[in-house]
Amino acid sequence: MAFPTVNDLITAANRKISPQSTSNARDIYGSISEASRNLLGKIKPKDLSRRTIIENALYDQVNRFECPNDMDQQNVMQWFRLDQRRNTDTFYFPMIQTTNRRFDQYRVNDQNLFTIEYQSGRKFVKVSDMGYLAGQNTGVSNAATNNGGGLVIHNMNAIDNNGLWYTFGNAEDIVTDNLTYLSGNGSVRVNLNTSTNTGGIINTTLEPIDLSQFFIRGKVFTWLDIEDLNQLQTVTLDLFSNPMDLTTDYYSMTVNSPHDCPQFQEGPNLLGFLLDSNNGMTTVGTPNPANIAAVRLTCVTNATTPMRNVRFDNIIAKFGVVFGIQYISKYLYEDTDGIWKENASNLSDIIHVEFEVYQLLVEELAVVLGQEVFTDTVMNRKGLIFGKIGQLEQSLSAKYVQYNKFHKAEFIDEQQEFYNFGVPFGYNNRGTDGQHYDHADDFNGNGPGM
Repeated sequence: MAFPTVNDLITAANRKISPQSTSNARDIYGSISEASRNLLGKIKPKDLSRRTIIENALYDQVNRFECPNDMDQQNVMQWFRLDQRRNTDTFYFPMIQTTNRRFDQYRVNDQNLFTIEYQSGRKFVKVSDMGYLAGQNTGVSNAATNNGGGLVIHNMNAIDNNGLWYTFGNAEDIVTDNLTYLSGNGSVRVNLNTSTNTGGIINTTLEPIDLSQFFIRGKVFTWLDIEDLNQLQTVTLDLFSNPMDLTTDYYSMTVNSPHDCPQFQEGPNLLGFLLDSNNGMTTVGTPNPANIAAVRLTCVTNATTPMRNVRFDNIIAKFGVVFGIQYISKYLYEDTDGIWKENASNLSDIIHVEFEVYQLLVEELAVVLGQEVFTDTVMNRKGLIFGKIGQLEQSLSAKYVQYNKFHKAEFIDEQQEFYNFGVPFGYNNRGTDGQHYDHADDFNGNGPGM
């Protein structure tokens, strides 16, 4: 079908506000943007449904991922697993959108929770285990810990635990930090001076690890905690199978941002390194993936000012499973180059909605323009608006009533339970073990507000 264009929208709005004209508007594209926001603030049209893959794959115990720019809190329709083409809901564990506070309380032991988080001007989606990831086992037998679908390469609880960590390049003052850490009971802390722009830490005596099963379908994660945002450029992870010769037989992966954000952030950054030669991994020599015996982390900086208190914590390999989200996009328009966008900027921009939603958009634009170009607006004692603008607003309200009568919104509403004092931990639905939320209680009269 042929979708209307912005030129069609302006022509239709002109008829609505006659004898005035859209040419009298100070900023017609600004008016169109306001009308679009008003429309999407009132309805969630399925016309704008989109599906996207989140971060290529979701990893057990990795909870935060970069969120699509056009996805808002109340627009998620469903989560689905790509290889099964079905949603993740089950009878006892329906997918629930919750608040950030509740998510952080239940994320470890619960399934099928998600929330949208805004931090320092950036948007993330946080999701708990969906039941497909928990309980996976690498089948690898060695001294490292199998960890719910992951294999700990080094916990970094101390500089002399499982081999010895030492510095190179501009890194210095290496210590075990038992005060500030993200996992276990410690982290490895160094300072980076300005003598050169490259330095880091290396361990050539750790117990060998078999990572062969993680290649292509896995990722190595580690925490990096920094205090200065203006110095760090990249971080490189090297995995060696011959610790006696660090010039060959190793895998090398470099990142210039965390796995869930397009740039490094002040504080903890979760770095993700793909074990895939088609996605940035370089192979030097002929390393043996079943015998990884040395690890090196290298930071490249601007070297204009020292970086103090740089902390590394917990290097772990994880399996991934590809999941996606279906959601209502806030991008109404597509330009002639095929680029989707939130705001119209050209008469040829296409409006990707069906007739009923398009008519609502026409009415919304007419109201926005009417508020600018009409001067005959008055109110009676009951607050009813007369004049042309009043007629437009009454027509628009009637059309929304008609639309909502025949079109049911599809999105997962945000839920929040209240404090229930007198129960374990002060929260309702903590479950029989007092540790995790019991979805099943919602079905037998014990859920929030029941």
